[in-house]
Amino acid sequence: MIKKILLGLVVILLIGALFLFVKTRKLPSSDYDFSQTETSNISELVKTRPADAPPPNVVILLADDLGWADVGYHGSDIQTPNIDRLAKEGMRLERFYATPFCTPTRAALMTGKDPIKLGVAHAVLMAWDNGGVSPVEHFMPQSFKAAGYDTAMIGKWHLGHTIEQHTPNARGFDHFYGHFNTDVLYFDHTMAGGHDFQENGKPVDHRGEYATDIHGNQAVRYLRDIRDKDKPFFLYVPFLAPHSPMEAKEEDIAKYSARIDTPRAPMKTYAAMVDSMDQAIGSVLDELDAQGIADNTIVLFFTDNGGFYNFGGVNTPLRGGKLETFEGGVRVVSVLRWPEVIPADTVNENVISVLDLLPSLTTAAGVEPGWTREIDGIDRWDAILGQGAKDRGDPLIFTSNVSEYNKFRYGVLDGPWKLVQIVDHQRRETTVESMLFNVWEDPNEETDLKDTHPDQHDRLQKILDKRLALHPVGGQFVKIQPHPGWRAPLDYADVVIPADQVNADMWSGFGPLATTVLQQNYGEKGKIKYD
Repeated sequence: MIKKILLGLVVILLIGALFLFVKTRKLPSSDYDFSQTETSNISELVKTRPADAPPPNVVILLADDLGWADVGYHGSDIQTPNIDRLAKEGMRLERFYATPFCTPTRAALMTGKDPIKLGVAHAVLMAWDNGGVSPVEHFMPQSFKAAGYDTAMIGKWHLGHTIEQHTPNARGFDHFYGHFNTDVLYFDHTMAGGHDFQENGKPVDHRGEYATDIHGNQAVRYLRDIRDKDKPFFLYVPFLAPHSPMEAKEEDIAKYSARIDTPRAPMKTYAAMVDSMDQAIGSVLDELDAQGIADNTIVLFFTDNGGFYNFGGVNTPLRGGKLETFEGGVRVVSVLRWPEVIPADTVNENVISVLDLLPSLTTAAGVEPGWTREIDGIDRWDAILGQGAKDRGDPLIFTSNVSEYNKFRYGVLDGPWKLVQIVDHQRRETTVESMLFNVWEDPNEETDLKDTHPDQHDRLQKILDKRLALHPVGGQFVKIQPHPGWRAPLDYADVVIPADQVNADMWSGFGPLATTVLQQNYGEKGKIKYD
């Protein structure tokens, strides 16, 4: 009798434990089973294309502020069946690194260059800024266009908007439909009161229509009606979602009534914004299927930085989030699908950076690279195919001055070792917090190894110091509010200065003697001139 009672108690405890596990664990919203996706023999599964195969199309889908844990295949309750489909039919790049926030990731994607050399490492380009990535830099679509591709961009630019040389149509895109700025209202399509939606330099008014829907619909329109069907195409779709302002359609919000909003995080609205983006991605994938071109199309999806927990993004189990240099801010969701080459349902743990996409995608497509100035990206296509080393061989360095005035967050990743440093220049003192992690063994950055491995800490510190000394004095720093004298234009598309009204060359600045003297004073604080 006692044995039966004990056995019954054990059964009850097991059932209770199972109930608690199911209740507390976030289950995938997808129908796919990702439990057996990881593989150690990716290279053996890669398919070989015929020598006379046509050039592949390329589609880059970029989310904005999507959290590591905000997709179905990472366990989210948010419905992302289309992103999950890409993961099931392609490869999950589980050690893909971006930067801590918007502009530098986009600059690195387009140029393959360290954003610090472009002056956009520390802070974003806001509507009241007149900077942008220098016109002398080569952009990814320029390489594809020179190789005979039709090129298009739909969505958020965020790389300069005041002179014609900074705009998408001047950077290699044959077709542009979208907005220059971030934080554009989803239904009103304004930023700081100025309208910001255009098609190839001409304002378009779709106010009242949800911005994410516009992005998806216009991407489909390009594929169906605009592109030259006799050419391969390069399509870049950087969504604004789920970046603020936190706005979503009521029918999408209603799907997440079980979520609980907090005073700082509108969890229902955030989920609805991610859901809407996934629907837009689905419309693009459906159009590729309808045209029978999906198998020969490289589709890359990733997000520009980690999720921002103040707005609802979830990065667990990774530490930190957007604006931070912990893994949750820079190690991001990424999937790659190319049915003719990439093995389906696989996981790649090799370190890939957004810097590496320009050389890697041109290699994958057989496109002659067009850059003439040295880039910092490394061709990691072999690593994507499972044939290269896990480590890049060059360190990745992360920087953030957004949006805390005079507070800087740094990170250096080299092999398994990661330095995270927070420097706070307070009014009367500066505090420095340094941490060291082995992120291959401790991906969630729970154990600080600074005291037990001081040699690695000091080595990474020297790498960081050398890199920060490259930052030009004129580079971007946090400016979350405009100068009180600034006023937004009625329409951003109408006030771009034409190229023929802009000097062709950058102002050379101070003369040689003055530059030398000033540089002696600045030293490691930064460079007086970019080159």
